[in-house]
Amino acid sequence: MRDLINTCCMAETRVTEAEIYEFDLNGYIVYRNLIGSDDLTAMNTLIDDHLAGENPSRFSFVELDPVFMRLMAHPRTLAAMRTIIGDWLRHDHAYGIQMTTDQQTRENLHGGLRADQGEHQYQWANGKMWNGLIVVMYALEDVNPGDGGFVLVPGSHKASFDTYKPDVHSHLVVNPTLQAGDMLIFTEALVHGTRCWTSQQRRRSLLYKYSPGYSSWSSPSNNDKYLESATDDTQRDLLRPPFVGNRSPLAFPAIDGDTKF
Repeated sequence: MRDLINTCCMAETRVTEAEIYEFDLNGYIVYRNLIGSDDLTAMNTLIDDHLAGENPSRFSFVELDPVFMRLMAHPRTLAAMRTIIGDWLRHDHAYGIQMTTDQQTRENLHGGLRADQGEHQYQWANGKMWNGLIVVMYALEDVNPGDGGFVLVPGSHKASFDTYKPDVHSHLVVNPTLQAGDMLIFTEALVHGTRCWTSQQRRRSLLYKYSPGYSSWSSPSNNDKYLESATDDTQRDLLRPPFVGNRSPLAFPAIDGDTKF
């Protein structure tokens, strides 16, 4: 297995064997402290100004400022996506989530292997993993133990019994703890969902979703509005519509030491 992992991704992407094992085992992985405090403050201020005191459960954000386009093409994020999806990945869609105690929430679990017309896939073949839609979630505010919000069933991306989902408050369901600036990556083949938010502090997260280059979950035209904000070829390539023939891989940016976003 060591040679297989090294061949498929280790040297170029800086994704470690331990990280691959963790993602394969659980269907998700958390990277800590990816966004620095100054950028967190700037992002939250931009979103506060955009929402103008309103409290929607979902909001758009990518077009607000170039900082969000840079986050879409974060070198460390793309390194992980290269391992999970491959060189021919694309950005599919994005939205923000905000939760407070005064919002009504429909608690639920959804997704799972081969759910939604079979798009949500997870498979190992030819020495690498193959995935459908992948979610990259950045926490802009802390999520402490028991706060609620995003929940998941670890390992369910490989479950063979697809006619059952546990109760959202089952002991099988995990509510990941996150600090502002953390990044959580999960496959849509994982059973996941939402619990009511219980903290007096708000939840605010940014979700970017990536697909293989041949696949599209949302309408490809949804990315058109971001094109004029793209500042380099990597960003523009991520916004290409899905196609297979003559599709070139991304020019993946180098990871520069331990520098944050």
